[in-house]
Amino acid sequence: FFYLFTATCALLDCLDVATGIMGRPDFNPIRDVISGIIMAATSVPQLVAYAETTGYASWRGLATAGPSLFAWGLSTGSPFMSCGVTSITALMAKTDLDGDAYVAEKGEAEYARLVASYSLYVGLASILLGLVGFGKLAQSVPKNVRSGFKWGCAVGVVASAVPNGFFAGGGKELKAAVAESVVGGLVKAAKTDFPAATGFCNVVNLIYAVVNPLAWSVIPAALFLLSTVFVMQAGKFMPSFLPPGTEVILCCAVATLYSMKTDYPGGVVGEIPSLDADAGFDIFGIIKVPVQILDYKYLMDAPIVEQFGSLAALVLSASLFAAVNFLSIMGIASGFEAENGIAWSAPRELIAQGIACIAAAFTGSAPVSGSMS
Repeated sequence: FFYLFTATCALLDCLDVATGIMGRPDFNPIRDVISGIIMAATSVPQLVAYAETTGYASWRGLATAGPSLFAWGLSTGSPFMSCGVTSITALMAKTDLDGDAYVAEKGEAEYARLVASYSLYVGLASILLGLVGFGKLAQSVPKNVRSGFKWGCAVGVVASAVPNGFFAGGGKELKAAVAESVVGGLVKAAKTDFPAATGFCNVVNLIYAVVNPLAWSVIPAALFLLSTVFVMQAGKFMPSFLPPGTEVILCCAVATLYSMKTDYPGGVVGEIPSLDADAGFDIFGIIKVPVQILDYKYLMDAPIVEQFGSLAALVLSASLFAAVNFLSIMGIASGFEAENGIAWSAPRELIAQGIACIAAAFTGSAPVSGSMS
């Protein structure tokens, strides 16, 4: 797999050279290492949040982020674009797989396996779409459609953050409060008559939480609001010599210390399970990477086909996921092209998305995409 992967990356590089696409900035070890450390540190709260948005344990976001990002770095043509589980991929995966119901029936571990299996199919679909030329076709999507899609996902991110931000009991406490309120009957009817309309229920929960501050848990809500305001306004008063993202690191560190030193009533990431001493893989026999690699048969035996009802439905859903997911990459790459003069190759980035999703599958992660980080 490693040699096939390396050959694919080399082929993609040749494609860019032949077409005159994607010039890269000069490599600067000190600058790039510092940037990588800052990116890794500032990504911690994001990884936790999007794991919760996906519907599995928070620690999985931290444990599975590296390999897919590494695969993306080797296969993408963009010198700046990052990669990982995003608000879009997390929300779509949870919706497509009916995450809440599956966790309630089979448990979190089995759901994580199902998500990983879905990532594999999304990755394969992405590569296939890239090879047949879908990337160039996607560039014709109207800009206002892409903008509206991002706004919709932004609402979804807020809706997923609010339960743990305002309520000590998280989503369970919020859902219980909504069920007992005047809109409880409306939400119940929507779930019964329109089970696919999960977004409607999430928006109702969001509105209820925002307009009922007396129901908030005081300490989690205060910490949530203070952190949000600090990150948004820190640039106005923090020293200019500090690198971007410092405010996120400081905020995360202070909140974590507060949680450790007090009887914090809200939700926390929790203990990360220890990895088997023999798990992981070696890089050239020098570096041991402590990441558990899932067996191919383990992924293929997951009841993913049964969850969708048929193989055809699974393939269609994975293809639609890959196509919609690519809108994020397209929007970010187009922004770099407009603002920084960096041209990009749609087929290459779609194939890179597929490679990264396959890497995500073998580490137990949800599908990944390009990120503004």
